[in-house]
Amino acid sequence: MAKAELDILLNKLQGRLTGDSKFYTTHRHGRTVVSNYPLHLDPKKMTEGQKANSNAFGQAVRQCKVEMSEPERLAYWQTRYAAYKKAANKDLTKANAEFFGETNGVPNVPADKYYTTLRGFIIGQLRRDK
Repeated sequence: MAKAELDILLNKLQGRLTGDSKFYTTHRHGRTVVSNYPLHLDPKKMTEGQKANSNAFGQAVRQCKVEMSEPERLAYWQTRYAAYKKAANKDLTKANAEFFGETNGVPNVPADKYYTTLRGFIIGQLRRDK
């Protein structure tokens, strides 16, 4: 993905540039970015492993929506996320190992991955538990 500093006239541009374009623009964390649709996301070209991973991610997203809609669960996740952010400010590698664990000595989350949103953190935690 490339970072693009777009002119003020193009700041509100969102979506595909043309109907059959592989490139699109979107807004992430307050910035406009230009990205492309990877070819491996074509359902006809996905392997069984990619399909299983995609389905597991979809399940985690649906569960995250349920978790965030219940006030007591939301409070639980907000507390966990606050603890994660505090630990990550001290040492991101240790925070990821503490909150996301390891499998066969390999961290489940890259050492330099920082979850910037509560939603992303919840999805990551739900994926870890599966």
